[in-house]
Amino acid sequence: MVSPCRKQEESASPARVIVRRIVAAAAAIKPVMLVTLKVEDTHRRVVKRTMRRTDKLQGLMDYYYDVVLCTADGGARGTGRFIFDGKRMKGEHTPEDLNMVSGDKIDFFQDLLSG
Repeated sequence: MVSPCRKQEESASPARVIVRRIVAAAAAIKPVMLVTLKVEDTHRRVVKRTMRRTDKLQGLMDYYYDVVLCTADGGARGTGRFIFDGKRMKGEHTPEDLNMVSGDKIDFFQDLLSG
């Protein structure tokens, strides 16, 4: 015969396992997985953003346009180039693809239109 206390312990153990898995998953996102990047344009405006190393850089680009277009004459969305390490960045790249570390600077150059 099994005591009622024994049944309660057995029913509580799956919940303990779930809690342990949640805690382990939370610990899996380590600060090493995060990178803080800064975008600086030719007017010396700086926009900083912290993101995961596996997130696409399109989010950073959109964030830059949102901040700059709201504050000053930043031009239209998509009218510039993001340059890192001498190469043009694409939205589908990730910081991990480009071997970025926290504190890296991305340059933004607005396209010049001639008439």
